[in-house]
Amino acid sequence: MLVNIELENAEDFVFIKQLLEKIKGVKSVCVKEEEEFYEDGTPKWFIDKLADYADSLEEKDMISKKDFFKFIDEEICRLNSQK
Repeated sequence: MLVNIELENAEDFVFIKQLLEKIKGVKSVCVKEEEEFYEDGTPKWFIDKLADYADSLEEKDMISKKDFFKFIDEEICRLNSQK
């Protein structure tokens, strides 16, 4: 089981860490730096990775809007025919 705890008061961390380490079966207690989020709740690291991926795309990786919707229509037909 993995448990995340968010503390508003960082000074409580020492106490919480000691308490958790005393529990039988606890394998590790680690601290992650506080993540930054956009107003909509999206983590900034995710947007950074997405931007890196977008920058790596080339013309050969793209399909046209027409081909995209054709593919979607074919998939809808395929899924509906399975019923």
